[in-house]
Amino acid sequence: MVPKAGGFVWSVALLASLLWAGCGSDQPYCAQIGLQAPLGNSPLALTRSAVLLRAGEGFVLAGLDGTTVRWGQLSSNGTLTGESEFARPEEPATTAGGQPLGPLFAVAGKAAPGDQLVVVTGVLQRGTTDHYELHAWIHDLGSKSSPTMHIVGEQMAVASSGPIRLAASSAPNGKQALVAWGVEGQAVPIHYQMVGPDGVLVGKPGDIANSNYTAHWSCLGTTQDADNLVVTFIEAPNSAHPQWPAWRRFDMNDDGSKVDRALMILNLNVTDCRIVSAPTSDGYLLAWQDNTNNGGTSFARLIPAPPDSGPDTIDDVVTHPVLASAYYGGYSQMPTLGWIAPVGYEFTIGLAGSRGPEVVRFDAFADPQGRALYLPSLAGNTGPVSAWVGNDAVYVTYLDMPGSPARVDAAVAVENQRYLVTVLIPSERY
Repeated sequence: MVPKAGGFVWSVALLASLLWAGCGSDQPYCAQIGLQAPLGNSPLALTRSAVLLRAGEGFVLAGLDGTTVRWGQLSSNGTLTGESEFARPEEPATTAGGQPLGPLFAVAGKAAPGDQLVVVTGVLQRGTTDHYELHAWIHDLGSKSSPTMHIVGEQMAVASSGPIRLAASSAPNGKQALVAWGVEGQAVPIHYQMVGPDGVLVGKPGDIANSNYTAHWSCLGTTQDADNLVVTFIEAPNSAHPQWPAWRRFDMNDDGSKVDRALMILNLNVTDCRIVSAPTSDGYLLAWQDNTNNGGTSFARLIPAPPDSGPDTIDDVVTHPVLASAYYGGYSQMPTLGWIAPVGYEFTIGLAGSRGPEVVRFDAFADPQGRALYLPSLAGNTGPVSAWVGNDAVYVTYLDMPGSPARVDAAVAVENQRYLVTVLIPSERY
C-alpha cells in the first residue's frame, strides 16, 4: 500500500468557504446528546479546571482550586461521591518557557479502582538549578490526612539542553498510574515509571524510544483509551522519515512493559502541541492544530498493513486539513481541541469554542457531515473541557459559567454548573 498523504498548501479563504457548505440549519445533527447530568454546586463540581479520569466502570474527577486539590469519584450516570480535599503539598518548578511541571493527576486502585489519587509534580532538587526530582503524592479517598510523597525519578535539564517535559495519567482500569518525563529537543529516550497503590513503584524505570534509532521528540503526552493507557509524542524528521514529523504511540501495560503500536508520518507541520488521538477498529486517528500556512486543524488516519502483506508493504496513511482558522477569525481565536472519535470510516472532533463545547463530524475525505452539535451552555462561556472516548460514547465534563464577568452578555445572575454529558455518535446521522 502507498501512503495517501502529502504536503498541503491550502487557501484558508477557500477552505473556510467550503468547510461548512451543506451544514446549514436544515441539515441533520452530526451527533446526539445522551446523558446530560448537572453535578451540583459542591466545591469539586465548581472547580474550573477539573479533569476526568477513567477508573474501572466509572471516573475520578480531580482538579486544583487555588492551592487546594479536590477530587472524588464520579459514576457514569453523573453521581459524584466521596469528595475529598487537601492542600497542594508543594509548588511545582517552572521550565524556562514558563510551563509548570504539574500538578498532574492520575489514580491508583488500593481496594477499588481509583480509590487513591496520584498527584504528580516536578521540583528542583534543593541547592540545584538543573536537577529535577519527580514526585508522586498519594491520597486516599475520604482521608483527612495529608498525602504521602514518593520519588518517581530524576532528570537533569540545563537551560541550553531544552525544557524538561512531564506527563502523567493512569490505566483505564483505575489500578496503576504512569509518570513519563524527558528533555525535549534532545536525541535521548523518554523515561517512565509505573506507580501502583500506596505509591509503590511497579517494575524498573523504563525508556521509550525507537529500537533502531533515537530521534529528537516533542509534545509528550498521555491518553486513556477505552482499553489502554498510552504515551504519545511527535518525532522530528530523521533518517527514517527525513521530510516530515511523525506521531508515535506506545501502549503501556500494568507491569511496566510497553508495546510500540504506531508510527504515523504526518506530511503536515506540527508546531504546537495541541493534539488528540484515538484508536479505530483497525488503526488510529489523530487531530492537531498548527499555526503555519495561516493556521488550522488537520487530521490523519493510519491503517496498519495486513500481517501477511509482506516486509515491503507500508501502512496506509491519510492526512488532510479539516478546519481553517480563518473561519474563527484567526488562529488565536480557534477553538481548542477536546477529543477525536471514530465513527466507522468517519470521525468527529470535539472543540471548546466561544459558543461552548461543540462537536463536528467529517467523512474519510475530510468533508463536513451534518450540522455542528453544541453541548449545553447558557451563555457559551465554559471552563476547560475534559473528555474520555469510550467504545460507544464520548464522556465530556466542563464547568458552565453563565455569570462570568468576562462576558458582556453574561449579566444574568445564574450560578455556575458543571455537567457530565455523553455524546452519542452512531453511524446513522440524525
